[in-house]
Amino acid sequence: MRPSILNPLFAGDTLYAESEVLDKRDSRSRPEAGIVTVRTTGRNQHGVVACTCERTILVARQGRA
Repeated sequence: MRPSILNPLFAGDTLYAESEVLDKRDSRSRPEAGIVTVRTTGRNQHGVVACTCERTILVARQGRA
């Protein structure tokens, strides 16, 4: 999913971000890491959704770093 700009942001606005984990799995090539897919939603100071994006990140597994 490409980032979506849903509403404008203006100079002086405050942006709050919230991320939700959508999926997680072990990395086949790096046993010390996992792959996590998250959706992040950005809201302005009025609670209006300004932007969203989904991304996949490589993270160290707990106790394996």
